[in-house]
Amino acid sequence: MELKEVVQKLNQFAPTSLAEKWDNVGLLIEPSSPLQVKKIMLTNDLTPPVMEEAVAKETNLIISYHPPIFTGMKCVTQKSWKERIVTTCLENRIGVFSPHTSYDCVQDGVNDWLIKAFDVVDVRPIQNAMELHSNMSNSISCCVPRTQCDQLQEELSGIPHITDRLPPLSAETDDLMITVGCSQNNVSKVVNVMNKYTAQFIEVKQMSKVPKAGYGRGRIGKLKNKLTVDEAIQKVKSYLELDSIRVAKSPDINTLETVAVCAGSGGSLLKDVLASLYLTGEMSHHDVLHAVYSGSNVILCDHSNSERGFLKHLKTRLESQLPGVDIFVSAVDKDPLEIV
Repeated sequence: MELKEVVQKLNQFAPTSLAEKWDNVGLLIEPSSPLQVKKIMLTNDLTPPVMEEAVAKETNLIISYHPPIFTGMKCVTQKSWKERIVTTCLENRIGVFSPHTSYDCVQDGVNDWLIKAFDVVDVRPIQNAMELHSNMSNSISCCVPRTQCDQLQEELSGIPHITDRLPPLSAETDDLMITVGCSQNNVSKVVNVMNKYTAQFIEVKQMSKVPKAGYGRGRIGKLKNKLTVDEAIQKVKSYLELDSIRVAKSPDINTLETVAVCAGSGGSLLKDVLASLYLTGEMSHHDVLHAVYSGSNVILCDHSNSERGFLKHLKTRLESQLPGVDIFVSAVDKDPLEIV
């Protein structure tokens, strides 16, 4: 399968538009075309050991959850490890795609996977993703004589838009209210066309975004059966296949009814969320203190340990979307921190 086709399939699952504005997602390294993708490696972080593994296994595309290129590079030399990864990818014709926060936000993404450490119901995002009803971000209205409506619409036909006709404004007039939905880039074009047909007002409004059901940051849900903190600890260790995790227990709450999760770093998102347990990778000392003395227990499993297990689930999903492509999870990718 050609690289561009693979990227198109990846974006169908989780459009990069779902990512946070500060993030750097999508196709980050693209060798010259055409590039046939026969083998894909999944990794949480693209480190030098993972890069060596990718080359040894003749990988064509690396899907690295965390973007290996985040801030701008002024040069690509052999001075830093990240620059060396870029040159190794290009020399070996290996593409790199990073989904990061788009996978956090998407339905059936990282956070939906993470909350499945527990048996929960009524799962929803902590903070909803917002979307327009369509890609038409502006609404433009004007009054036009009925006899000129068809001519107006014919002139608008070369501009992507949605048109709606409303009944005459009153019995004394034959004018119709025409409302056109269009993208921001086409606002001036639509207004210029409308000016030819009306001497009255032209009203331009920016459409409001609405919550996208099931998509957004973090997840919160209600436990089907109440748990103690110690029972929750065992569930997390088993689900994430970890020997050790860090726990901060609330002095007031030991029986758990609700769980809020945030893969990666959850301090800012989870702050003041009403849940008896927070599960995330990392939080600051002061955020943990605030949580436990506000009635929430905290489980921390280190940043990438809260994300890496999702790759096995992703592998199964991508295999159905990319038939004929060999997909495997890195064997050497691991969290850089160890408890000793």
